[in-house]
Amino acid sequence: ERRWQPAPPDESGTYLVSNQNLRQLHRFRRLLKLRMRNARRRIWLTTPYFMPDHATQKAMAEAARRGIDVCLLTPFKTDQRIAQWAARAAYAKLLEAGARIYEYRPRILHAKTAVIDDDWCTIGTANLNYRSFFVNYELNLISDCKALAMTLTEIFEQDLEDSREVTERAWKRRGW
Repeated sequence: ERRWQPAPPDESGTYLVSNQNLRQLHRFRRLLKLRMRNARRRIWLTTPYFMPDHATQKAMAEAARRGIDVCLLTPFKTDQRIAQWAARAAYAKLLEAGARIYEYRPRILHAKTAVIDDDWCTIGTANLNYRSFFVNYELNLISDCKALAMTLTEIFEQDLEDSREVTERAWKRRGW
């Protein structure tokens, strides 16, 4: 259905955001950037294909410089090697800004979530990359539900236990 419109937020502040038409195309990216700019405590992101556009990288780095706990979880194992190389190209600026980056070790990571502070989260099909923001058809659940944010936070913390941190020092000393 080309004219489908997601329902407005319900009383819990939960709603769907798609990018299926020109009016909705940039909505998810704008919501995410706005929340990053207004974050007070944390920005925790999980994405298998991390190739952020310049504005998203900038919002993440600025938040980290403000003292916000910016933590990114990406896969160590991947089905798209070139996508992983592109993701890693963005690591240096984020690490310099004070963001933390972890690579998930056990298997291919395919979760796409974000938790900002304790009261906003998203889960859906959108990666943090250009294709998800501007090309692919994506659908994300956006929620102000604290219980959902807490559940996603707990899952994120469990995934960090199976991950290895990419430190700025080690990143600068990496080989080709």
